[in-house]
Amino acid sequence: MPAAPEFSPTVSHSDVVSLLGDLIAIPSVNPLHLEVATAPYGEAAIGAYVARYAESVGLAVERQAALKDRDNIVVRVPGRSDVPPLLLECHLDTVPGWEGEPDPFQARVDGGLLLGRGACDVKGTLAAMLLALREVVQSRQIPTRGAVLVATVDEEHRARGVHALVESGESFSGAVVGEPTELAIVVAHKGCIRWRLTTHGRAAHSSKAELGQNAVEDMIDLLAVARRDLIPRLAARRHPSLGPPSLTVGTMHGGDAVNVVPDRCVVEIDRRMVPGETIAEVDAEFRAAIGRAGVAHPRVRVDISEPFVAEDPLETPPNAAIVRELSAAIARHGLVASQIVVPYGTDASALQGAGIPTVVFGPGTIDVAHTRDEYVEIAQVARAAEILTSLILSPPD
Repeated sequence: MPAAPEFSPTVSHSDVVSLLGDLIAIPSVNPLHLEVATAPYGEAAIGAYVARYAESVGLAVERQAALKDRDNIVVRVPGRSDVPPLLLECHLDTVPGWEGEPDPFQARVDGGLLLGRGACDVKGTLAAMLLALREVVQSRQIPTRGAVLVATVDEEHRARGVHALVESGESFSGAVVGEPTELAIVVAHKGCIRWRLTTHGRAAHSSKAELGQNAVEDMIDLLAVARRDLIPRLAARRHPSLGPPSLTVGTMHGGDAVNVVPDRCVVEIDRRMVPGETIAEVDAEFRAAIGRAGVAHPRVRVDISEPFVAEDPLETPPNAAIVRELSAAIARHGLVASQIVVPYGTDASALQGAGIPTVVFGPGTIDVAHTRDEYVEIAQVARAAEILTSLILSPPD
């Protein structure tokens, strides 16, 4: 096991409140289907802040093109060996605030908590990573291997930021993806594949419904048959830690008026995958189930899109070097390094798919992510920064 670094980082309450408060105050709501990221949507402003902060502590910053007006921010800490660097990856975007809630972009301190949109998902971890880089610089130590922070765009929609990072082809010895894990190490989580399903009918006046073909009713019939086919199959694939895969109809849109037979209906399907399943196999299985449902309802006309999200599950061996290294850093700060699995997906899927050993780690709890009163414990953010500092400064295992 590598020796502990001599430098002992100390991150204060005020360090966290100042930096995280600034990050929350910059709206970085994912623009979802918009092509142009206009304020308060998009990550341009928060990306610029991250770049200025890193430059202010003496680190080199690059911009990595991902989407129009939405760049990943790359911050580099040089190392003194040719070992591939450690990757710290954290997304910049958030979901919107809730209607009627206090200004979600105004950070509020309540005892030991800091509240605001993105506090735990995932600006608390972004603050911890930036503070860790500051501590490394202030230590005046050159790590054995370098470290690279990549603050990515679009995680809350299609994860195109992390895919731009993967497509760059850069090598990393291991990766820590920032998400709220309460300082536990996530070694496995579910994957996700999503499709749009469209039924095509024929419009008619509702007083003469027999002249039309109701696309909404066709969709309901089709999905009922497909679910009866698929759900027992999924239940039989229970993962020992993550449970079974799932299939959810997330959205349904159809019809223009209550007195018109709808000629079109579109649903979005969310399919959560467990380790051992592959995107190609799951895609083929779903299409086959819809095909069999179509045989049961031959008058239904249906189209299935190509997957608009397709992310593999994560499963990192508990004895992988990145797990051992992060566990040692956690232990050096007096905590028990627990390994957990979670049901949600993260950018770790894309990194693992590129052959980078990856774990997920950060302050905060997923239970309050995307909620009206999102918060993070200030002390957890400080502790996360100190742990990450130790991880960067320790020789690789």
